[in-house]
Amino acid sequence: MEKVLPLVFLLIVGCANDSVKEKKEMVPKKMVTSTFELDHMVRKWSESFVTKTDSTYEAILNFYLADSSQACHVLFSNNEFELVNGSTDSYNISFSSTRDHYNKIFKGEMTAMTSMGQATSSDPIPLNFDIQKAITDNATNDFLFVAQRFFNNTPYDLVKLGEEHARIVHGGLAIPIFYQRTEGIGVRSAWYQINKGEQVNEPGDTNPFPQYFIITQGEGYAKIGNDTIVVKENEAYFIPPNSDHVFWNEGEEPIVYIFLAWGKGA
Repeated sequence: MEKVLPLVFLLIVGCANDSVKEKKEMVPKKMVTSTFELDHMVRKWSESFVTKTDSTYEAILNFYLADSSQACHVLFSNNEFELVNGSTDSYNISFSSTRDHYNKIFKGEMTAMTSMGQATSSDPIPLNFDIQKAITDNATNDFLFVAQRFFNNTPYDLVKLGEEHARIVHGGLAIPIFYQRTEGIGVRSAWYQINKGEQVNEPGDTNPFPQYFIITQGEGYAKIGNDTIVVKENEAYFIPPNSDHVFWNEGEEPIVYIFLAWGKGA
């Protein structure tokens, strides 16, 4: 069984009336302002999730409220689900968070992946998880599939980018976009923002896989390998495996970039 690694950080229609209807349906829903109970959120997530699985997918997911004794679990099989009050001792993955933070994820203010992003496995996170039993022969992707797709009610797994949707990880505001890993070969992508006085990574923080950093806004500094350079908007930088890659900002304007990584160990 593949060991799950910490997240060190994933229409054309026939007539005019139908076309208008289709476009309306594709517009993202306005942000919900109500506060919902755990079972309501889990039911809605489950209704969306079963449309993203096939008939062979079977899993049991536990959900706890960290600020009360409330819990529930869901059984998935044959593109159907059953929501049951209370927890179960036999599950694939279990999640725990406060009611407020579950609502934050439910409303699209922050993704589950962002909520679980860590630089190290000891970093505190607002959405905790426990993996008891693999769903397939790839436990890492089992977890990533649920984390990226279960908690997202949109059909195309919308990830909102921006400071208000991010958390500090590795020293900067981060939003994981897509992660996957098969037979040791992985792909990672994330959005980052570095505000004035912030620094992402420390000298000696290296990775055994190649990376790219695509600067989309701002200007700052980077140490890549042994070189210190100025980096700015509309530039992209390749980071060879096992190289230092430290980014920092001394200016008033934030630095925003997209992080890509791939290959063995990613």
